[in-house]
Amino acid sequence: MIWKYVFGVVAIFLGTYQMIISYKYLRTTQKHGGKSTSYFVGYAIWDGFVIGLILFLVGIYLMVVKGAFA
Repeated sequence: MIWKYVFGVVAIFLGTYQMIISYKYLRTTQKHGGKSTSYFVGYAIWDGFVIGLILFLVGIYLMVVKGAFA
């Protein structure tokens, strides 16, 4: 029972960290990106943000839904 909360907190932490790092990388790319910057960097940043959001939502689900009805 306690493991659902532990995994939920870890997932929320990792998701938040991933979204923050994606945002920082976006700002760095906007500031220092040039002609040598890959065209696919936008997709990488977007995918990183989406993965962070999914982890965050899974953590919320584990703590709220699974914790309340288990």
